Amino acid sequence: MYVISKDKNSIVNMDHVTSIYIGADGCTVKADFANGKGCQLGRYNSAQECRIAVEMVAENLEKMKNSCLPSDSVVSAKLRLVGQKQYHISGKKTKGHGGS
Repeated sequence: MYVISKDKNSIVNMDHVTSIYIGADGCTVKADFANGKGCQLGRYNSAQECRIAVEMVAENLEKMKNSCLPSDSVVSAKLRLVGQKQYHISGKKTKGHGGS
């Protein structure tokens, strides 16, 4: 399985990666290799965007799909969706069916 860097200049073989993590600055996604070396996979505008990007990569890796670090526009779109309320297609709020 492979992860493609955000700038699409490098492809990382996940068989040799020990961890993917957010860098000390909070805005970069980095990978460490078994041989002790590492690389930067992508840089984002904020720590929140960086966390969303790592979550998206993790979701793809769980599905056993090759993954690409998402672009800024994709991360921003997902970030906007996180805080929105869900509505039915008719425009009305969804109805809860819970107990009292």
